Parts: sequence; C-alpha cells; structure tokens
Amino acid sequence: MLFALLCSGISAAANAAQIPPDDKQIVGYLDAPSDAQMPSHLAHFSGWALGRNGLDRIEIVIDGKHRLAARKGIGRGDVKSMFPDYPDHDVAGFELQANLQFLPLGSHDIEAIATDHKGDVKSLGKRSYINDTFQDTWRDLLDKRGRRPEDTFYYAFGTSNIGAVDAGQVGIVHAPYISDTVKIGVRVPILYLRTTKGRANDWVFDPDFDSSRMCGKKRITEDSLSVVIDFSIRTKIPVLFTLNGGIWADATCDVPDWDINDELEKDKNNCQWNEVDEVYPDDYLKNLPGSQDGPELARALTFNVYASDVRRYKKRNLQAAARVINEFRRAHPDLFIGISLDPDVYFNPFFEGQHWHDYNPQTIRQFQDWLRGSGPYAGKPEGNAPNLASYRRKKIFTLQELNDHTFKEYADWEGVAPSRTFGLSRTVLQTPLNALWEEFRRHLVDLHYDELSEWVAETGIPTARIFSTQGFDAPHEVTNFEPFAMHIDSPPKHYDTAGMSVIGAVPSRGHLGATLYGESAVNNAKMETPDSLFRVFRDFDPGWAVLEYNTADVRGPKLMPDVVRGYRGVRDILNYGARLLSPMAWNGSAANAFNEPGFAAYTSYRGTPLERAVRNAMVNRANLPRQARLWTFGGGLLISDDGWHSQDSGAALPVDAGLDVSIRAGGTVIDSPNALDFRTSELDAVILGIASPPPGLSVEVHARERGKRKWKKMTRPMAVAALQRYRAGVLVSLPHSSQQQEQLRFVFRAKPGARMVIERIALYPTAVSGQSQLTTKRTSANR
Repeated sequence: MLFALLCSGISAAANAAQIPPDDKQIVGYLDAPSDAQMPSHLAHFSGWALGRNGLDRIEIVIDGKHRLAARKGIGRGDVKSMFPDYPDHDVAGFELQANLQFLPLGSHDIEAIATDHKGDVKSLGKRSYINDTFQDTWRDLLDKRGRRPEDTFYYAFGTSNIGAVDAGQVGIVHAPYISDTVKIGVRVPILYLRTTKGRANDWVFDPDFDSSRMCGKKRITEDSLSVVIDFSIRTKIPVLFTLNGGIWADATCDVPDWDINDELEKDKNNCQWNEVDEVYPDDYLKNLPGSQDGPELARALTFNVYASDVRRYKKRNLQAAARVINEFRRAHPDLFIGISLDPDVYFNPFFEGQHWHDYNPQTIRQFQDWLRGSGPYAGKPEGNAPNLASYRRKKIFTLQELNDHTFKEYADWEGVAPSRTFGLSRTVLQTPLNALWEEFRRHLVDLHYDELSEWVAETGIPTARIFSTQGFDAPHEVTNFEPFAMHIDSPPKHYDTAGMSVIGAVPSRGHLGATLYGESAVNNAKMETPDSLFRVFRDFDPGWAVLEYNTADVRGPKLMPDVVRGYRGVRDILNYGARLLSPMAWNGSAANAFNEPGFAAYTSYRGTPLERAVRNAMVNRANLPRQARLWTFGGGLLISDDGWHSQDSGAALPVDAGLDVSIRAGGTVIDSPNALDFRTSELDAVILGIASPPPGLSVEVHARERGKRKWKKMTRPMAVAALQRYRAGVLVSLPHSSQQQEQLRFVFRAKPGARMVIERIALYPTAVSGQSQLTTKRTSANR
C-alpha cells in the first residue's frame, strides 16, 4: 500500500495532464495494477477519482457483470494540489482488496468505473485478469499421455518494423497464457527481391540491408533479415518469416537501384499482359481504394516458365534468404516457427471486371505446350525452364482434337490462343476454350507455389515448416456468387478467379497457408461441395495453417467484428486442425483508435474482440495437444452450444457455465457437430468435463462414419463414477479404428429429471509410446 501511494503522485500528475480539457466532469485513474501488470488472485486495486458533482461510488467491474465496490475517501495529497476546485479533492483515493478466485477459468476483463451523484460514469482504466489455474486443466493428462513435437500450436502475430515498434510486448503481454502446447511468436515480412546489395552487385540478397534507406518519403523496407533474427534471439520470441517476392513486396514505391522486381518490370516481356497486350505503368492504380500504402499494383511479374530472368533472380535471392534462416533454425530451433511464401499468388486481380491476365506471348506459348504435352511437359525443357513432365495433362490434344473440343479451326499450334473477350457471364467464361484457359491459369499458380517451396526446401528448411500464403476471400455476395475453385479443373466461375484454387495453394514441398478475412475467417465461404471452407482445407492438407487473419472485412474498414465472430473463427481453426494462426496485425490500428484517421479494423488486433477470443483459446487449450478437438461452449467468453444438440427439445441448452443437460426418461441423446472427420487410431479418448455428475449417471458412445447415415455403438453403457478422472474431466476410451468418423453421439442415463452441466468436451490424441521427453522436461523457451 505504501509503495502504491509513493508511486501514485507520478501517476496522478502524468495522467491528469492527458485528460482533455472538455472531459473533466469526472477525472481519475486506476494506478494499480499498472498497465504492465496483471492482478493476482488476491488483487489490490487502487487509484484516484474526483467529480465536479461529487462521486457516488467507485466500482471494479469484471466482465461487465460482477460489480465490486471500492472504498473511497482515501487521502491523496498529490491529487489535492492538482484539482483544488473539485469536491472532496483532499480524499480522492480509492482502493479494493479482492479475491478473484471465484471467477471461472480463463481471461477476464476488469474496469474501474466512477459514478457521480448525477449518474454520469467514467472509466478510470481497464486491465485483464487470468485465473492461472487454467494451466492445470490439461496438465495431468499431458503428463500421463505425453506429447509429440507437432503438438504445439503457435499464434504468430503479424507485424513489421521490428526494430522500432513494440514487438517485444508480444512476449510480455502473452507470457501468462503460454503453455507447453500453446506458444506465441511474430510473423515478419522479408522482401527478398527488394532488400539487396543493389545494382552494382547484381541485386544479390542482403540480410543486413539498411532499412533506413528511403524511396521518396517512404522507407524502401521496414525490416532486414538480420535485425529480425537479432530481435528473436534477444527477446526469445519465435519468428515466422514471410519471404515475400510477390506483388505486395513491390507495392510501396519504385526503386530499381535496389529492388530487382522494379528493374525486371521495366521489360514488358517480364510482366503479365492484359487481353489487349498492354502493361500499364506500375502506379496506374495508385488511387485504388485500400491500396494507399501499396499503390504500385498495376504491373506484376509473369508466372510463365520461359521468363528466365524472373525465375533466376527469384530462385537465387529466395534461396539466399532461406539459407540464412536455416542457419538460425539450426542454432535456435525453439525460435523458428517456419517460412511462408509469397502472399497472394494471383494473376493480377486489381483490374477485376476490366482487364484479364496473362497474355504475355511466352505465357501463351506455355499454354500451347500444356495443351499438347510438348516442350517441358514432354520432359524437354529449354533454357532454365523446369522439367514439367509430372504436370502433363492426363488428356493432351492433337490439333484436330483441340479444334473438335473447342469448336475452332486452328491451322497450326502457333495460332492457338485464349479468348480475349470476357465478361461476367457464365456463358462466355465456360466455353470450352475459356475453360481450358482458366484451368491453365490455376495450373500456373499451383506450379509457382510448388517451385517456391522446392527452392526453399533445397536449402535445408524442413518441408513441415514451409507454407504458402494464398488469399481466400469469400465472394462478395455469398448467395449470388459462385464459390472459388477447389481443384485445378473445377468449372470456370462467372468472375475473374485470378487463377486461384484451393489445391493450387498446397505446395509440393510444404503446406497450405491461408489468408482469411471477413466471412472466410469465420468459416463462412461458399464451396463447390456442401463442405465448409476449413473442412476442405483439412481434406486437402491436414497440415494447413492460417498465415494472415482478421475477422474484420477489408471491404468494411470501420466495422469492428464482435467477439462471437472471433470465438467462432478461432474455435473452428483449431478444431479443423490448423498448425498455426497469424492474427493481423500487432502494430496495426489499436481498437481504441477507432475514430482516428486511417483506422482499419482488418489491421486491428490489440484491444479488439479478436484478441479476447485468442486469449480465451490460449487459456482453454493450455497444455492440450494441438490435434485435440475441444468444445468449451463459449469458454466463459459468451454462451454457445458449439454445434452440440439434443434430439429432445430443451434437453441440452447452452448456459454461461457450459451445456445444461436434463436427463429424460429412457436417457438423453446428445449429438456432436458434423465434420469431425477423425479416426480413433489417432484420437482415441473422449474427455467429458461434467460439473457435479448426478448419482447413477452412465454414458455410452455411438459414432457415424463419414458418408454414412447409420450410427454404430462404440462403447457399452459405462458408469461415469467408475471412469478414470482427470482435472479436465472423465476419460472415455474409444476402440481403435482406421475408419473416419463423421459425428459422435452420447447417450446419458440417470434418474429422470436429473441435471448436469457439461463444461467441456474434447477428443484427445492417443498416448505417445513410452514417456515423451517433451513432457517430462518442462520447456523454458517461450515461457
């Protein structure tokens, strides 16, 4: 208490000076705990407050519903001298000692609020509290069953300007949430074609690039590779390196003396051409909405394999950066999360509805080779083009077969070319020739990610740590627009898909990495099948990840999504098996800057509902293996049934503490959500966290295989009291099977009318053979 009072004079003076002149009806500040502290179970809150109309009360409000009255009227001489014209200015202090252990597991929002005698209120400060016993929820199971290296899930916060911004706060802010299976890091872009040794040195990649170099009023880049590595070693914060040589790496300004991208784009033959053989100046789209910080989007390098200079520089510099990173990985394995590749590999999408790409003559030449299986597709590449025999179409054409298929009359292969007349019309886009052209464009995007991943893997980076970074933006009008393509040969759409497909984003030597905003971020993108977006990701690549993420929509920069969207999106990302999540952006707009110019919700993380959802997930999954599926029914953040439901109306209802279940005569049946898609040879235990099980409660488990309607009994009825109990709940063992299970069903029986609350349900991975070294030795890195 004495220390708080000694320090409070500094706080009062500093914070009183920041109060706007027109906002002084109520003044005050929450001094303790400070912004950098978090309350303990036995919390001490103190501060000061005054009101021109006098203060009625000061309360510590938790999660907007628990209100604890603070004791006011404590002498504060430092405040008395600053506000002599306020009532009670000599006794402005307040304090509260509170035991917060009554709060449920997880993260809680705390706010000090002053109310004057007229009913006006003012927030004096906000803090977060974590009931840190959450670290124990899954600990005993983890110790018993062990864990594998791939059991760790990362939150890698997207940021830049690592040498100047408060990126180190990532570790401080999240330290209480980190566990053996849930860790944090940062994702930083390294522009490997821009950060070079310059024209005089043939644009060789420079890991020590001077990021203070300017391009007009902008910096050429914000981050050099060496600075990022030094930051990671110094702060012990792991890094996910985005090696970006794509269109966004070249978007800020034109600087060909340093950026080989800009130099290559001077030659039209290195660029993507539109349907009238034009290549616009790079800054032609400088007034494009949303691109103020990246105006140079009109030119993009071609993807065709005959662009030898493009491929040579890209491979050389990408591998140079990857080799430096691999040395870092070997020396500091706990600090390396992975490498993500060029974000948004598209045919230039910024002319949507106006122009189509790529009609570069060399791209058309490759189109011809692809159709007839010649050149590189016959294993006979020229120059530095790759051998593409493994990409040869199952159906190749003779010229006559192509004419018959497309209803054309080409006299020779040199005349074969895609249509140059397009529009948002299914009839036009789905003609046989245009369908082939669209399939070819998807093939080129797929091929580009494959090559990037292969080049990085050649440097020694493990393929399990290599990810693409493809954008999957849900069509603007989900009900009217056709879904984006899942396969290379999916039917054309009635809009420009820019060559994107889901399978095309799965690199041959790595994993699918998705960029998700808006509806896509909450698993609400229309697909070509009835399956959800995340289920498709998992089907195509069980090792998928989310490399850039925000629940806000880029088309609504002022619209802040609510916590329901954050909870739902993060829950599904985890339960569909993603390996990591990179929220966007640590150094972006903070939520409290909502009214400031330039605010963008899609680059806002700190202080947002999404941040609360991430904290909630870190708490509820602490020491739970990544592969596990978990449903916490809102986890104390909101009320949700998480897709679990009863066949009997009202028998299972979500409440604040979980799923409230009433036992009916003959038993109560509870069904899981669909699309579980698990094998009991991998996830062989169900954990039921039941608060106060009623006497005589029994449970039996049924399952439905994927693609089938019939339910099969997996276990006999078992007395819950006889099951092995862990802190998280009782364990129900499932018989091992290689069949993929679509859905689970629990049948609970007890005395009719009995009630219980299920706090959590989990599917838990099989035990590690022997005792895992990763479990017995507590990790200190990232703690």
